[in-house]
Amino acid sequence: MSETADRVKRLNRILKVQAQKRLLEEWRIGQLREQRSALEKSDADILASLGVDNALHGLFVGAKVSNLRRNEAERTKLTEAESQAEERLRQVRRVEKSIEKARNRTGRLADAEDEAKQRDASIDAFLARTTSFE
Repeated sequence: MSETADRVKRLNRILKVQAQKRLLEEWRIGQLREQRSALEKSDADILASLGVDNALHGLFVGAKVSNLRRNEAERTKLTEAESQAEERLRQVRRVEKSIEKARNRTGRLADAEDEAKQRDASIDAFLARTTSFE
């Protein structure tokens, strides 16, 4: 097997690893979005429970406000983590694309080498037949 064919195989393995990295980052982003969605639901539930109909309304306002503040701080952390994960995802995609291009380029070289070897073998076989008839 030629050196370029080995290189194509190595690039294919690296490409598989990059694809796994990409999937992991996409999963992380999905998890962060789910967490942020849960926080937004929690906020909506807290705000919905602030109705003045309840006789115990005033007793829990401080706790609800602190819960809303805690949720806001958590949401800020999640937003920052999501933006970092998105940046890592962009980097992984960029690397994946460059490896893909290198693999395709190397694959074309390997195909050209194989074609040249086959052509040379055909020429040698033809010459061997023509010289044996003489």
